[in-house]
Amino acid sequence: NRSAMNLTILYGSATGNAEHIAKDLGKSINEHKLPSSSCAFTSATVLEMDQFKRKKIFESWSSPPSDNAKYTKHALVAVCSTTGNGDAPENAGRFVRFLKRKPPATLSASP
Repeated sequence: NRSAMNLTILYGSATGNAEHIAKDLGKSINEHKLPSSSCAFTSATVLEMDQFKRKKIFESWSSPPSDNAKYTKHALVAVCSTTGNGDAPENAGRFVRFLKRKPPATLSASP
């Protein structure tokens, strides 16, 4: 028996195609249109990629659970188009810069 988890779907879209795909996936999960035997997700949250920081997604995931708290699994799907010459859409620019940054020392592998 797999433990169910929430799925966070982040999208970056200039023309709306990636946004539409992300929202359709989220709707399928939230309305339980996917067979429960093939879907480990109980719910989905759909956000623009640049909302990840304002919603403090990674901060909540990086804090360890307390001794009494049940372990929580997290899942993330990124749906993103490109624009121009392979550039990120406007609503994904901050997220792309975040991914390119060097990880903090606490996440880096020890030498």
